[in-house]
Amino acid sequence: MDIRNHSSVTEFILLGLTDDPELQILLFIIFSFVYIITILGNIGMLVVITTDPQLQTAMYFFLRHLSFVDLCYSTVIVPQTLINFLSERKAISFLGCAAQMFFFVGMGASEGLILALMSYDRYIAICNPLLYTTVMTNNICILLVSGAYFGGFLNSLIQTASIFSLSFCRSNKITHFFCDIPPLLKLSCSDTSLNEILLKDNHSSVTEFILLGLTDDPDLQILLFIIFSFVYIITILGNIGMLVVITTDSQLQTAMYFFLRHLSFVDLCYSTVIVPQTLINFLSEKKVISFLGCAAQMFFFVGLGASEGLILALMSYDRYIAICNPLLYTTVMTNNICILLVSGAYFGGFLNSLIQTASIFSLSFCRSNKITHFLCDIPPLLKLSCSDTSLNEILLFSFAGSIQVGTLLVILISYAFILCSILRMPSATGRHKAFNTCASHFLCVTLFYSTAIFMYMRPSSKYTMDQDRVVSVFYTVIIPMLNPLIYSLRNKDVKAALRKTIRRTVDFLH
Repeated sequence: MDIRNHSSVTEFILLGLTDDPELQILLFIIFSFVYIITILGNIGMLVVITTDPQLQTAMYFFLRHLSFVDLCYSTVIVPQTLINFLSERKAISFLGCAAQMFFFVGMGASEGLILALMSYDRYIAICNPLLYTTVMTNNICILLVSGAYFGGFLNSLIQTASIFSLSFCRSNKITHFFCDIPPLLKLSCSDTSLNEILLKDNHSSVTEFILLGLTDDPDLQILLFIIFSFVYIITILGNIGMLVVITTDSQLQTAMYFFLRHLSFVDLCYSTVIVPQTLINFLSEKKVISFLGCAAQMFFFVGLGASEGLILALMSYDRYIAICNPLLYTTVMTNNICILLVSGAYFGGFLNSLIQTASIFSLSFCRSNKITHFLCDIPPLLKLSCSDTSLNEILLFSFAGSIQVGTLLVILISYAFILCSILRMPSATGRHKAFNTCASHFLCVTLFYSTAIFMYMRPSSKYTMDQDRVVSVFYTVIIPMLNPLIYSLRNKDVKAALRKTIRRTVDFLH
């Protein structure tokens, strides 16, 4: 992977509002005065609302956050502008420009959402006054404001990643006094159509991709259709079976099986994102997927794959607590904590996916629209792009690496402690039971991480499409089928629950 700067531009020149020196001095005085009023006014609002017990209501809670956002929003732009009024060289570094845009867009979007929350608060207060104290509780207000910040900065993250994955080879002079999206789009020599889609309209030079699949031999495609269909049916039945058994059996309502249920759900969705489209393509002459369909497939495929890695790490942590700290298990692994941990896994997985998908589909695809793969994955799409893909490779290596290496470290450290605890157990029966409890999970981890690290932790120069397609079959088709089989065959509790479910079903049918 080329880790040099993804653009020939290392800094930008902000041309500002005017190049007249006398007018710049006047503007410096005006901006300084306005900024001081802004700082004093918003800090004053924050102090007054925070300290006055009469203002501890939802309305003033939102107003306090509005003042905070205004304070930050202004501070992101004005100090740099004031410096530039007095500087001959009005430069801002590449990363500084990206940071300024990220916080400017994030704060701006958050402010819009907070203003909407304030109007909703007034609607409840005036139109439903009797429900006001019930609806606008402190916890709900915190949740709503957190959602506003999350939505604002998620939007900002997508916009900033998509803008700064472009190449800037025309000029480094921004005809503005801060780093905003429209002037930066004008500087780019990449195809900016996806960036404009993210802002407003829908248009792209590539409207569809052709998935070349695993082979172009018609006879082999029929054979692969039969094999994939069989594997997919087993995957569906196995994972739905696990979901039903764990949900309905009262003996399996523990943290371990809560995580296992989510692993089965992820495997079910993960396989369904890929296999049906692949089966259609085996029997189709024109193996086409639309531009947005390809983006959607990648988003869910990457999101579910990353979520699976995080859930496997949670399962290893669960086993560590159960074996190394059994007396604390029911205290530590409560239902609420498990829900929070799994929610975090999905959030982390899909946040990574959102960033990866936005950065990939902001590239220009002008070489070809033929993907040498059976799914829309990151490495083959990088090879199709005629844009500079070094930032995308950095994002892939950084995000995929942090998730894969981070979760793998959690798993390895957990199992190191588990192994030490098991070896210290005086009872051979206890050691055998502990090993059996962990063996299924460790096998699933080995299968998942060996293929994931091979696929995504290499530089793009090492990608070999024929080899990668075979490996991809393993982790997209085979592993989702094997996981429920491994757990059902090696876990006594699951086997017992499965037998009970089958007996109940047979009795019901008779």
